[in-house]
Amino acid sequence: MSAFTNNAPDCLVLKLEEVENNSGKIDTTVYVIYDKRDHKYLIRGSRRLSPKYEPCAYSYQCECAHELVDFIEYLICPDNRVNEILYNYDNLPGNSNDITFDFLNENAYEDYEISGYNDLTLKRRRLLKILRMLRNVFNYY
Repeated sequence: MSAFTNNAPDCLVLKLEEVENNSGKIDTTVYVIYDKRDHKYLIRGSRRLSPKYEPCAYSYQCECAHELVDFIEYLICPDNRVNEILYNYDNLPGNSNDITFDFLNENAYEDYEISGYNDLTLKRRRLLKILRMLRNVFNYY
């Protein structure tokens, strides 16, 4: 994503929302992107708002899909369910370092949504397949 000049290419972005079993509230939101130029996966994530504290966005990057899944499995409680949404953004900044959680969250429009599945159990094998898809589906125009 950072190799482009004036018009950013289409790019698949996976959004995972952790849904707490007890309350049904979204606890963690994670966006996953693959940076084709730098050959790395990026996470932009945040925990939910609480009455006492503002959420703190965080980032993570790695080159290996298995390492990324390890990180996601650590973030999301195995007892909770996830919502999985796949977006096709066409307005990402040209440099992946400029892609923030706030930008992704504010631009998560239904118009960009390709698919969505709710109330799933997080499964390593499925997540690895999706990450492979993110890595391989990319338009350079």
